[in-house]
Amino acid sequence: MVILGVLKHAGHMMPHPRQMPISAKHQMEKAHITTGVLPGFSIETGSNPRLIISSPHSGRHYPQAFLASTCRRLDELRQVEDAFMDILLTRHPLDAMLINADFPRSFVDLNRSSDELEPHLFTHLPDDIIVKTSRYTKAGLGVIPSQISRQKPIYSHKLHPDECQRRMTACYAPYHQQIKAMIDNGLLTGTVILLDIHSMPSQITSGSADIVIGSCHGQSAPAWLSTWLCDHFINKGMKTWMNSPFAGGYITQHYGKPKDNVFAIQIEINRRLYMNERQLQLLPEWVDIADMLATMINQISQMMQNDNAL
Repeated sequence: MVILGVLKHAGHMMPHPRQMPISAKHQMEKAHITTGVLPGFSIETGSNPRLIISSPHSGRHYPQAFLASTCRRLDELRQVEDAFMDILLTRHPLDAMLINADFPRSFVDLNRSSDELEPHLFTHLPDDIIVKTSRYTKAGLGVIPSQISRQKPIYSHKLHPDECQRRMTACYAPYHQQIKAMIDNGLLTGTVILLDIHSMPSQITSGSADIVIGSCHGQSAPAWLSTWLCDHFINKGMKTWMNSPFAGGYITQHYGKPKDNVFAIQIEINRRLYMNERQLQLLPEWVDIADMLATMINQISQMMQNDNAL
């Protein structure tokens, strides 16, 4: 079952990419240009409400007004997507709750705190808006990013403060409200596990890591869960690192509260395993990575159902 986000009212469930004609699959890989109401998020429901899968950076529905306001080309903006992660995560039915953003990371970054704003990006900000300076905002990578990478600004002009409010209200807040609602619902019957799944550019680890497991150095999830995940990927032949160079972003840090029976883990997957990074195209190997992810998710779900402590 697919439930569309509160701000996205059009769309239909689609068959898995392997079942589609090649032309249809290729269409799925392209960016979508949207007009009118801003893109929201999509949900797929499984039978285990206590296992939540989040893909906050795989959105590729680009608002037309955003593209008109940026000084970057679409292919440049797409380089910061966790491209196609939503396709990988919907290849097989998952015994979990899956939520993924439809809007792009360059428009709103859901893996940032709502106050990680960059004042210089706007003509001004209202006095009642509290701004938090972080290493991300200093790098132009706040909740509303000003850069896609060093020396690559997204805009050649300042934004009106209304644009900040519009994006936070229409895109950021509903996604996090939905995750919170999922967690609260899952806690009614036991411990909740949240897996925040991302992809990483291959050059970040110089090809030395296929998978990076982040638990905020043990603060967002117990050691046994991180170890289980690490062992699972190693047994699949993946070079797996723990908490380096990614220990977990805002979603993992904010929602992972082991003392309150909420475990959160960030999983980073090397893009070279499943896609051509330069051309933004899926490789045939994407099917193998999708299979591996589905196996991992469904095994965790089964473990949760079999272990009374969970």
